[in-house]
Amino acid sequence: MVKVYLAQMLPVLLDKEKNLQTMRRYMEEAAKQQADLVLFPELSLTGYYTRGRTAEMAEDADGPSIVQMGRWAREYKLKVIFGFVEKANGKPYNSACFLNHDGTVIGTYQKHHLWDEEYKYFSPGEAWPVWDTDLGKIGIMICYDTEFPESARLLALNGADMILAPTANMSPLEHSQRIYIQARAVENQIFVATTNRTGTEESTYFFGESAAADPYGNLLALGDQTESGYLVEFDLEKICAARNMPHYMRDRRPASYRALAETRE
Repeated sequence: MVKVYLAQMLPVLLDKEKNLQTMRRYMEEAAKQQADLVLFPELSLTGYYTRGRTAEMAEDADGPSIVQMGRWAREYKLKVIFGFVEKANGKPYNSACFLNHDGTVIGTYQKHHLWDEEYKYFSPGEAWPVWDTDLGKIGIMICYDTEFPESARLLALNGADMILAPTANMSPLEHSQRIYIQARAVENQIFVATTNRTGTEESTYFFGESAAADPYGNLLALGDQTESGYLVEFDLEKICAARNMPHYMRDRRPASYRALAETRE
C-alpha cells in the first residue's frame, strides 16, 4: 500500500521562505500520518504569476531551496514532489522536483503543455520520465498536461503505476479537473492524483479540490477549496485486477493511430 499526502497549500507569491516553511509544516503532518510521499501544487515554491521575475526565481536541481527541501525529506523520511521554476540548459521551465526520502533528487519533470501566457516565461519540456522507485513506477504531469490524454498514455506506456500531478487550476474548471483525473486513471488503468493550490493571485481564483482516482476511475479523494491535506492510499495490486478485462495497454492498435502524430492546426 502506497500512502500519498495531497498538500493543498496556498503559496505566497514570490516569497520562497514563507512557502518553504508552509511546505515543511505539511511534511511534518504527512509524516505524522505515516505517508510515503507528499505531493505539492504547481509552482508551490514561488506562487503562480512570477511573470517578469521568473528568471530571478529560477533554481537548478542543486539550488538552495531544493537542498533545504531535501534536508526535510530526509528528516521526515518522505518522498516529495513540488513545483518550482527550474533553470536548466540556460532556460526557465515550469517544473516539478522529485525528492527521495534520503533527501537526494530523483529527478525533475518539465511541463510540456504551457497554458495561456506561460509561453512568455517558460520553455516547454520534451521528456516523459518514469522513475522506478521502492513505491512503484512514478510519472509526473503538471496541470494543463492532464487535459491531454497523450500525456498520461505516454507515461503509462513507459511503465507508470501512478501519475502525480502538481496543479494550479483556476475557477471555473472545477468540474473539468475531476473528469480529467478520473479519465486519465481509468483509460490507462493506473492511479492518478493531483494536488491543486488554493487562494487568489491577481484576479485568478485557484479552487483546490485536490483529487485522486484508482485504475477503475473511482475517486479516492476529493478536497474542498480551503488549505488542507488529504491522505490517499494506492493498492498497486488493483492495476493487475483492472487490466484483467479489458486491458487497454494490450489491446491498443498503434498502427491505426499514425494520424495522431501529424501536425495539424
